[in-house]
Amino acid sequence: MSTTNHLPITLLFNDLKAHFVHEPHWWPIHGLDVAFETTIGMVLVQQTRWEVVEAAVIRLRNAGILSFEDLANADAGIVATLCKPCAFYTRKGQALVALAQQICAYQGGMAAILAQPRMLARNTLLSLPQIGRESADTILLYAGHHPLFIVDAYARRFLSRTSILQTSMNVLRAPYDEVQALFEAQYPLHDAATAREVHAMMVEVCIHHCTANRPRCMQPGYHRTFVDVRKCAAHCVSCQHCPAMSVCAHHDKFKD
Repeated sequence: MSTTNHLPITLLFNDLKAHFVHEPHWWPIHGLDVAFETTIGMVLVQQTRWEVVEAAVIRLRNAGILSFEDLANADAGIVATLCKPCAFYTRKGQALVALAQQICAYQGGMAAILAQPRMLARNTLLSLPQIGRESADTILLYAGHHPLFIVDAYARRFLSRTSILQTSMNVLRAPYDEVQALFEAQYPLHDAATAREVHAMMVEVCIHHCTANRPRCMQPGYHRTFVDVRKCAAHCVSCQHCPAMSVCAHHDKFKD
């Protein structure tokens, strides 16, 4: 991978934050239980756009399902209906109820799970239904305040197209844990706030500019409409190019 024009990651993320502005409207979305909303969000978002997930979370809240305890005692069919049109909503409704029941059965619940050291907490989360590595790490970062790097599809895309990660590894296909370990070795994340900002900025640049198809390198950012009108309201209104161009190893390939 090319290292031309490589910038320290701190300078890069300062550029990204200046471009997108701090985005505080992640989790919790509409309530105070960040662990609950993050967990159900990570189950529902599988093969589903976030706008659809956000609307489902609101419907669940409006139906009085505000906690793991509420969800554990809910009818799976009703939960599934509230989750529609998320992909596989019937299966996810059943899975969410089963997941909540297991969390409630754990002594101390989710708070006790997240209070464990990082790897112990992660292994406990991975033992739960519908929770994979990305879901577990998202819960650990946003709800458990464990500083770590989330290797989601956005991160893989961003790293594969830029020169910030010094490696010959194919980050699009490499095992999750290998990509995470390499990133954290090169860019240690000492606190959860920084780790969340790194994740947020990678997501933002991939949503607005570094899209999967026809990246908007030299164009205003793509605008998405979320249920929460605050999200992305001020993003890419008048910009003319991607703020990560300085480290983009494939800009010429994708340039319009």
